[in-house]
Amino acid sequence: MHRKLILLALAALPLSSARAQTTARSVLVDFGVDDGTNGNVTPSPDANGNYWNNVLNKTGVADTFRLVDRTNAATGLKLKVGANFLTNGIQTGGLLAPSVALLGPYAVATATQDYFFVQGTGSTATGTIRLSGLDRTKRYVFHVFGSRSTTETRASRYTFRGATTSSVTQTTSGPGIGANGYNGNNNTITTSDTLAADANGVLELELSKEAGLYAYLNLMRVDVVPARNPVTGNTALQNPGFELGNFTNWTIVPQGAGATATISTATKHTGSYAAQLAGGNLRLEQQISYVPTIGSPGQQLSGWFYNSATTGLTGNQAVHLELLYYNASNALLGRFRSDSLVATSAPGTWVQLQATATVPAGTAYVRGAAVWRNPAGTAGSAYFDDLSLAPYTAPIPTDPLKIVYMGSSVPFGTGATNNRGYTSLYAELLAQRAAAGTGQPWVTANISVPGNNTVAVLNRYDADLLPQHARYVVFGLALGNEGILTGGQPVFDQYRDNLIRLIKMARADGMVPLVTNNYSRADYAATQYSFVRQMNLLMHGWNVPSVNLLGAVDDGNGRWADGYFFDALHPNDLGHAEMAHTLVPSLFDALHAGKALPTRRPGQGPGITLGKTTGQPTRVVRFEPEDVVHPFTQALRFKTGSAGQLVEIRDSAGIKAGTIRIEANGKLLYTSATGRTIAGSVAVANNRWHKLVLTHYYARGATMLYVDSVREGSVAERLRPTRFELGGPAAPARLQLRDWLFYRSGMNQDEVLTMAADSLLKSSLELYAPLNGGPAAADSLTNRAQSLNTLTRVAGGVALSTRPSTRSAAVSLYPNPTTGQVRLLAPWNLEGTEMRLYDLAGRLVLTTRLTGGVLDLQPLRAGTYSLIFETAEGMIHQRVIRQDN
Repeated sequence: MHRKLILLALAALPLSSARAQTTARSVLVDFGVDDGTNGNVTPSPDANGNYWNNVLNKTGVADTFRLVDRTNAATGLKLKVGANFLTNGIQTGGLLAPSVALLGPYAVATATQDYFFVQGTGSTATGTIRLSGLDRTKRYVFHVFGSRSTTETRASRYTFRGATTSSVTQTTSGPGIGANGYNGNNNTITTSDTLAADANGVLELELSKEAGLYAYLNLMRVDVVPARNPVTGNTALQNPGFELGNFTNWTIVPQGAGATATISTATKHTGSYAAQLAGGNLRLEQQISYVPTIGSPGQQLSGWFYNSATTGLTGNQAVHLELLYYNASNALLGRFRSDSLVATSAPGTWVQLQATATVPAGTAYVRGAAVWRNPAGTAGSAYFDDLSLAPYTAPIPTDPLKIVYMGSSVPFGTGATNNRGYTSLYAELLAQRAAAGTGQPWVTANISVPGNNTVAVLNRYDADLLPQHARYVVFGLALGNEGILTGGQPVFDQYRDNLIRLIKMARADGMVPLVTNNYSRADYAATQYSFVRQMNLLMHGWNVPSVNLLGAVDDGNGRWADGYFFDALHPNDLGHAEMAHTLVPSLFDALHAGKALPTRRPGQGPGITLGKTTGQPTRVVRFEPEDVVHPFTQALRFKTGSAGQLVEIRDSAGIKAGTIRIEANGKLLYTSATGRTIAGSVAVANNRWHKLVLTHYYARGATMLYVDSVREGSVAERLRPTRFELGGPAAPARLQLRDWLFYRSGMNQDEVLTMAADSLLKSSLELYAPLNGGPAAADSLTNRAQSLNTLTRVAGGVALSTRPSTRSAAVSLYPNPTTGQVRLLAPWNLEGTEMRLYDLAGRLVLTTRLTGGVLDLQPLRAGTYSLIFETAEGMIHQRVIRQDN
């Protein structure tokens, strides 16, 4: 069926006005490229106030697009791009200047200027777009637009397949086929029939050529149309609560001596009556015809039961519900039962029992029954009331690899080009890690709304967050939107209490919550900055993963660092990039692997000792951050009685290095890779424990050194460190170390003083190594932070590195993840090599030898492990994931 909708009359109408009487919500999709040459993504909201989904030609598993509707509300719909699509646009006949008079609200240049297209013959001549997550109780109408200006007449066919099929065509190109003699489509939207999703909640759009060499798809609108009232089978379960005062429409089936069913007015669930079951075995049932329910493959039978404290169940007596299905020949197709109410059940309380079933194919009618079991016929009874039968669809399981950001304008991306803010940048990093095999294939969604505060997020929690079915939710909110500029302590308290409530709600709904700490604003004064620092200190200590955004962009007074803001309330591209650096790259991989939030380990031993032994390699402990570092804080406890180097900090090029060392005067000297220095004033070579903190604000361009609670000074510089080392040839003769921490964020003096008091701050923490064993102990270098990064020992110039060296990169493991066995391939012989596997806590869990090129992980539980083995050129380190069978 080919229908054209000329939108001359729609220019002044709402987007959904074409089907205003039935349309509940609409989804807008722009297909094309984003290279600035042949196409651009459509910004949201557009001039009409509508939000768009920008779909690029990506076909990887991780490239499924999560769709929002035109109001920016999450829909639960996912769009997957299939093979064979090509893209073009601005330079190849895209519609560059759409007319509002001709296309109404579709006249958005960034949506019409570029397109997907197919060409060729045979299997390559069609492309498929897959929409999933659709509601089978609703109906869907598609509006498509394709256009390319050329003199060859071309027509595209759009075939929609779900529970039903619709096929429409549209002439997209040809001499004068558009309005005003235009050689392309500039005025026609083609509309499908009303469609239903298939049994899996899926609809597919197939694009193919009807005439000419090419077929086009520039944009699409999907209307979600409420269906007619769904059929629920025979809805007239008669007299379900015995409110007729009798058993009309019920069948009593005695199955034992003395079985009785009587109407009771003394004990009831609702209304005036209930049924009392007593005596021998008995079934009290109703039979109804079965009519399939749209969108629901199952049913749930519910009823209420009461165990009286005086005349209730005794001994082996019990009562339960049964749901039975029969075909037209009266053959039993399936029996489903609920749990039972028994003599030990709590007396004096009505309890709801439920039997849930997947309706067998061929069902003609169904029976629901309350089944009383009392084979001995002894005294005792149970009360039964309010039977109901309803359609049932099992809850959608939580996506274990999905992250949802829910907050306000900054996590939304405001201030960044094309809203590519810190959440988008972090999602891109996660995708890069997945492609490199170092992280899981995470899917992210952003349901942040500019202007939101904790009250607004609480109000839209059920409607917006729960339908995402995500395992992880990041609450990105700020005191500024809460009203801290004028609200003072009451606003502080509201923000704190509501955020704690959101954390509890998310956990109750099966999610893992995370929070972002407060960040800067250009209109903050000293009072607001004080509130921000207080709140962030609280959040550092909460039992929830958190991110220190303030430590990325703070100018030292609570305002944006110079050059890092878009306007008073929002960071610019540089500011968003700084914020993205504060998220630990493997944070979600560590959470997925079950790594717990760290707690401080007080009362530990002497730590590790790095000493110099004549004729032996000098010991070094090395840490390499997982990704590019801008702001950072390093903290360390040390004890020594002599001069020497404590820390070496390699810069981004890995050539120059900064150091922190104890001078001959017994005081610290920081010398950076840029040559700048900070000379300390506190005596530290006195064989007492001291705490060293080096914190760096890249955006502000400042590094500060603290010893214990004393700020030793600061220098102006920008660093991008790639490696930190403790000990080495220049270390003191005897050096004791413990509590090594690395944060991907700078810290203000409040935070530094809190750490000096032995509090464990956790926001943006990538490394927490208690260093609580000797240098030979298996767990002495354990990292307890929620990251998968590890420390390494270096001895004699050979590193047990966690980074894939050239040698490590030559080793292949497959399959990885594995359900048991993994094969190792290398350009040299590994047969018989001893293999050691460590868990995330750094414990040695398996030692074995490679046999036949295969490593058997069957003895291990599911989880992420570090595989280490020796070669002539040093140690090889690989990460391997053991999955459940």
